[in-house]
Amino acid sequence: MRYFATVPLGIEEVAAGEICELGASSVTPDIGKVFYEGDLRLMYLSNFMLRTVNRVFVLLLRERFKDLAEIGKLAKSLTYSEFVNKDLSFAVRAERHGEHDFTSLDVKRVVGAAIIESYMEERGHRLKVNLDDPDVEFFVLVRDDEVIMGVNTSGSSLHKRNYRVFNHPAALKTTLAAAMVRLSRLGSSDALLDPMCGGATILIEAAHKLRRYPLIMFRSDFAFRKLPIHDEYLEAEVAEEVLEGMLFDTFKMTGIDISHKSLEGAKKNLRSGFVDDTVKLLWGDAGRAETYEGVEASVIITNPPYGMRSHNIKKIPGFYRGFLKTVSDLYHGATLVAITASHKAFEDALNAVSASIIKKLSVMHGGLNAVIFVAKV
Repeated sequence: MRYFATVPLGIEEVAAGEICELGASSVTPDIGKVFYEGDLRLMYLSNFMLRTVNRVFVLLLRERFKDLAEIGKLAKSLTYSEFVNKDLSFAVRAERHGEHDFTSLDVKRVVGAAIIESYMEERGHRLKVNLDDPDVEFFVLVRDDEVIMGVNTSGSSLHKRNYRVFNHPAALKTTLAAAMVRLSRLGSSDALLDPMCGGATILIEAAHKLRRYPLIMFRSDFAFRKLPIHDEYLEAEVAEEVLEGMLFDTFKMTGIDISHKSLEGAKKNLRSGFVDDTVKLLWGDAGRAETYEGVEASVIITNPPYGMRSHNIKKIPGFYRGFLKTVSDLYHGATLVAITASHKAFEDALNAVSASIIKKLSVMHGGLNAVIFVAKV
């Protein structure tokens, strides 16, 4: 089977690496997505174990087109009985990028009509449309002169882990946090520090990765269960395999934050995420050396304030310089992974402490153009 996973812009290569680890073949990153191949078992593994992707789709179509009518013809040429039957409703979701003389609504209309016509010709039955709560969701992505079509096997985005009972106002998306953990090359023997931990998303994602926690521990609303290709016995077999593969080791993980409210929320999230036994939380100012007394760190992963929606943006460069000076003095040689929309100020501060910048990834975070930095301090 052919699949593609949608991913946050900028971390396609990171997601591709994670997909390769599941045993997928022909793994090819693309803009905002990764294409790959594998058997039906891989569909379940992808939804249960991938931490850096949003949704997993069975790939139905990937072709060049000339106009809207050709998109309709391409969609009509497909057969759909493997993915929807007469008792199920469907809907078409569409995204469009580039210059076209049609809209995404036009794409939905044309492809929806093509699916109905194709199924009518194949099975003699008119499929039901349910735009609000469909049993089966077809996704169409139009980018310039390419059209991609797939069937959603995930349902809602996989970044919704459901362990986050406290929502920090500047919370990091779980998929980005997971990508940062992978970029850090965190190992079980490393001492992890997040000195501005907020609601503890980075710490939770790190612990989940090391403990191999599958997403089925925190969500069960997968769309593949309504698809005709679904094999409940195979799903149960894969689920048993990933649950048996979990580890319950403890690691050196520390979270620090200056907000007592955030720390209380972080405690709730850690408990909800079943990792409160391996993460220590401390109150303190990330820019002051005394905050880190007795704290080990070989890997530092953090989401510092940007100064754009909170804090005074004029103070951000000075804060970054003070913070990086402190951690470079205390943890010289440690790996640092940080995300910020104030990336110019952060890069200047890295250079000021003679940190070695290993990698920079441009990403979107909360509607802001941000950069993930990987460095040695």
